[in-house]
Amino acid sequence: MKLLFSLGGRLLLCLGMVAQSAVSAPSAPSLDEQLLSEQKNFVECLSCVYSPAWWFSYNDALYFQPRNEAQVRQLEAMKAARSNYQALTNHAVRHALAARLIAESGISPTWQRKILLPLSATNQTLTPTLTRPLRLVPKFKILQTLPDGDALIQDEASIYFVMNFGRGADDAAGTNAVLIKEGVKSYSTGEGFKTVEAFADVALSQEETAVLNRAAAAFQKEAAALGQELSISKYREEFEGYQARASDSSPFMEYQLAKAYLEGRGTEKNEPLGLDWMNRAARNGSGDAKAYLEARAIKAP
Repeated sequence: MKLLFSLGGRLLLCLGMVAQSAVSAPSAPSLDEQLLSEQKNFVECLSCVYSPAWWFSYNDALYFQPRNEAQVRQLEAMKAARSNYQALTNHAVRHALAARLIAESGISPTWQRKILLPLSATNQTLTPTLTRPLRLVPKFKILQTLPDGDALIQDEASIYFVMNFGRGADDAAGTNAVLIKEGVKSYSTGEGFKTVEAFADVALSQEETAVLNRAAAAFQKEAAALGQELSISKYREEFEGYQARASDSSPFMEYQLAKAYLEGRGTEKNEPLGLDWMNRAARNGSGDAKAYLEARAIKAP
């Protein structure tokens, strides 16, 4: 008989643990939540991608390219996240979302075409890219300014002939030169001619930087709006779950429903109805409900 009571007690304990885990275990996101979550991730990635730190300007066109290992790793992480999408899998839909937000940033159609590639079934990237290696010169000094906007600059290793020098914000400060090699160039030293590597200055101008910042800000704004919408959707779904399960046999769900009404979480705020449910939960044995009522100096029924 003792053995039967023991086994029965253990069975009830197990059933209680299963019931509790069913209450506390997070449910799988709905399709709407999944889509909102993936849209938020996508535009967050775009707000990073359209940061000027990833772009350069060459022959009157803008191009996207990571510049260091940290950016390469960040780009791979964003690609990995996108590969796990379950709802936002259509390339055309993603492209339309990016195009809409870039247009809403207020930049001109000319700039929009410069930073967003047309939709293509074969090219799955959104950004213009150029397969030419960049030369990054973190610190340099200007040796000589030359006609037609060219210059000779020098770092610790070499002297560079740079065409179209001075377009970047950091050029005058002697830092962070962004160059593409064009070949070699000879210049007069006064005592003869010297041949050095020739580069084009591809740093962003102030106008180009401003354009990309506006696009990135549009993506950041959309990400914030989607985050708020996602929270509302999540709370609404939780509220509907509390409504479905709140009963005298589940005072914890009654308490959760009461909190939702009192805080306006997932539903319109309704304090009288929330207090009604809180009293009901306390009457049915919810310690949380009793503590809430005591804290507010409301006598539990």
